[in-house]
Amino acid sequence: MEEELSLLWGKFSLREEEQVGVSLATSEIVPLVTRGKDCLVGKLLTKRVMPKEFFRASLLRAWRQSGEVSFNVIGENMFIAKFEHMWDKARIMEGRPWLFDGNLVSLEEFDGLTPPSAMNFDMASFWVRMYNLPLACMRKEVGQKIGESVGIVEEVDILDEEAGWGTFLRVKIFFDLTKPLARGCMLYFQNQSLWVAFKYEKLPKSCYHCGVIKHDRQGCVSPGTSRTPVKEEDQPYGNWL
Repeated sequence: MEEELSLLWGKFSLREEEQVGVSLATSEIVPLVTRGKDCLVGKLLTKRVMPKEFFRASLLRAWRQSGEVSFNVIGENMFIAKFEHMWDKARIMEGRPWLFDGNLVSLEEFDGLTPPSAMNFDMASFWVRMYNLPLACMRKEVGQKIGESVGIVEEVDILDEEAGWGTFLRVKIFFDLTKPLARGCMLYFQNQSLWVAFKYEKLPKSCYHCGVIKHDRQGCVSPGTSRTPVKEEDQPYGNWL
């Protein structure tokens, strides 16, 4: 509805009295901006419109917060959650990503100055497991460098500052949901090259054809998209990510 109203508004020519508008003093805005420090703004990234109470109850069961949380709907599959305790809010942000029915619940800090229709929820954090690394490359610095080829590195999960030896290196990365998922990367060192494969923890539903988590309203528009069903194992992306 918000997008439709914006499109209609864009077609209008404003009358003189409409152009004058209304000016707001900072004091009229600050109270709710301050109150918003206890809040998160979220959106369920799916075209299906979810029943508010069912969605709210499912999310609260997953969050297991210690205090009260109030929900207000602010758009299609969009909500604002106000927390009684700031530590609940911090823990829920730290525990991202959150899923509902396999779809991503994208969460953002409250800023109060952006209309809900202008919020895009295009970025999210995921833990990425990096496989097939030589033991000498399982270091924080290497995880940081590989992660930066995907997005913004928030954390490299190693217990020992010197070595992250294990079956994989785990890196938390903040990246763009409108771009294809990185399936891995080539690593070059000492005249050698090898493929480092990625797996994503709590990966939501995504397009098996183009690898994008968040499509626009038209769905997958990548060249070569076919209406003919293709076996999952023949798709360039899949559950193996």
